[in-house]
Amino acid sequence: MKRTIFFLFSLLLILSACKKEEDKVPTCEDCNFTCLGQSEPNVYTNDCQDNWTCSFKVFSASSIDLDENLGVVSGNKNVFQMIRSTEGDPMIADDEYTNVLVFDLAEDQNSFSVEDSDLAMMRVHYRSLCFCSEVDFKPVTTGCLQGEKQADGSWFVQGFVEGAYDSGGSFALGIDAQFSR
Repeated sequence: MKRTIFFLFSLLLILSACKKEEDKVPTCEDCNFTCLGQSEPNVYTNDCQDNWTCSFKVFSASSIDLDENLGVVSGNKNVFQMIRSTEGDPMIADDEYTNVLVFDLAEDQNSFSVEDSDLAMMRVHYRSLCFCSEVDFKPVTTGCLQGEKQADGSWFVQGFVEGAYDSGGSFALGIDAQFSR
């Protein structure tokens, strides 16, 4: 009986050690930034379109909270947040629109490169705040994200991600931007 318990305990320790390494977000040395092709629609950059405001931020000592309006609370990771919003036409009621994308990364990492199922490791979520039916954060399920910390502490991030709404629709967006602290 003692041998069985010892064996099970040893197996559990080995599996948990493997799981921790498996959960580490893949890095990229000298990122090539290959997530965007020539034809992706809706690529958001630091050069915001007219009548829109854009924010690309990295919050240290933070965490993602999908119940919070903009998704960021205090915690122990770096949280990347993109906000893109417009007040719309002043003559039209309820045409205001805000896009929010959040994802996180361990504070000790200086780069990342994830695709498809690995996006879940970074808790990538997207939300549209608008006068529309679905305004909750939705998980990003497919795509590619790459990022690299710059000498000044900012991050260059490139990606193209997609996901689905509960109603059957979908969203897709590209990012090619500098995220600052």
